[in-house]
Amino acid sequence: MMAQKATSFGERLRRLREAAGLTQEELAERAELTVAAIAALERGRRQRPYPHTVQALSDALGLSGEEKEELVASVSGRKSAAVAPVASSVPGLPVPPTPLIGRERDVEAVGKLLLVERARQVTLTGPGGVGKTRLALEIASEHQASFPDGAVFIALAPVGDPSLVIPTVARSLGLAEVAGQPLPDQLRSYLRDRQMLLVLDNFEQVLDAAPDVANLLSSCPHLTVLVTSRAPLRLRGEREYAVGPLRLPELNRIPAPEEAAQSDAVRLFLERARDVSPAFELTRVNATAIVAVCRRLDGLPLALELAAARLRSLSPTQLLARLDQSLPLLSGGARDLPERQRTMRAAIEWSYQLLQEPE
Repeated sequence: MMAQKATSFGERLRRLREAAGLTQEELAERAELTVAAIAALERGRRQRPYPHTVQALSDALGLSGEEKEELVASVSGRKSAAVAPVASSVPGLPVPPTPLIGRERDVEAVGKLLLVERARQVTLTGPGGVGKTRLALEIASEHQASFPDGAVFIALAPVGDPSLVIPTVARSLGLAEVAGQPLPDQLRSYLRDRQMLLVLDNFEQVLDAAPDVANLLSSCPHLTVLVTSRAPLRLRGEREYAVGPLRLPELNRIPAPEEAAQSDAVRLFLERARDVSPAFELTRVNATAIVAVCRRLDGLPLALELAAARLRSLSPTQLLARLDQSLPLLSGGARDLPERQRTMRAAIEWSYQLLQEPE
């Protein structure tokens, strides 16, 4: 007797959907997926969906524990005996609350590294407060359609132990401990055939984990990694992209408001000033002081945002006069920012704490 052919994930998904009396459109709506994604899964064009996608489909179909296990086990390349519990959610890309200002050239240049030159590991480097994380999010969002398995953002700032980087990545992708199958092995198996962009944010305090990233790239030929760090990882094949401050206006003469507004630094300053004072405008009276503030802060985005927040109580001229005590003044960042980004002193201290005693 011939062995019965195993049911593919797509076939099993279609049968379960039809048994539930749902159309592809109805299942997509329940699972918060697109109709195209459901169709691609059922037709076998996508054979290895994310764990969180399988979880969403299972919940939408109201599957029992046994049915869910059978669905997970039908994913190509997995065996039911080694199936990891599926996480209820997996972070994709956080949605920033404000638009990115003045980084068009950077987004284009890094996109070229990733998609044209096919660099598999790009590191955005620069000092604290220069906007590496925000730029990385914009790049990933702009180009995630070029990665069939999507882009995932992984925050490493809370991770102080380099040995925890790979387990953190694995858990962020929805993988969990399974007897006899360590998380690093699961992660390599999960990513081996996936065309995915991983964004590893704030790598500077776990630089000793750089060889683990190299091993992951070696084991997973279709994986691409975008890193933000105050120092490069120094891996073979790494492409370092230095993120500089925002473009500043010239100060060799009194600038006209429309001329000053062409500067990226001034544009960011004005946008954040309007957050605290919606009626704030760039005028001939305040243009010189605003340009001087932006130059005094070297076009550093975090410093500009913190300074602009002070305009709820200071005029641009008063703000400029007080910047001689810039670190105490540059505080009061948004409460939903990490602690290290709420003051310029904290941003500098984050780097200082990474130094060894001789340094």
